[in-house]
Amino acid sequence: MPIAETGQLDQTISIIIPGKTQTDEFGDNVSRQDKVVYEKLYAMQRSKKSDDVGEDLATLRTQAQFVIRHRQRQEKMITTDMVLQHWRQVDDQKVQVAEYQIDAFNQDTQYGEWDVIICHRVPEV
Repeated sequence: MPIAETGQLDQTISIIIPGKTQTDEFGDNVSRQDKVVYEKLYAMQRSKKSDDVGEDLATLRTQAQFVIRHRQRQEKMITTDMVLQHWRQVDDQKVQVAEYQIDAFNQDTQYGEWDVIICHRVPEV
């Protein structure tokens, strides 16, 4: 049985390489310049049960897994130095739900259908 069906990809994510925060001539932090790797990917957020992560409830609250269509060899590889941004559509506007640091990227090398991004939520500053 496959991990997902095409109709289950109902979430929107972006994959970026975060830029470094720079300091201007006055010593203030200037916003980072992010490099967008994938502007819009359709994904399914996998739900977890508490027994999936043991008794560590903090991990259960912050960890997430997103299933996406398999990335082909010629497409940019998703790596752990990238960040996943989770989006939602609200009143014709794209609103960011959360930002996640990518911990692992599991490629479907057997069937070439679905890849899984394992990540944890970045605390809001």
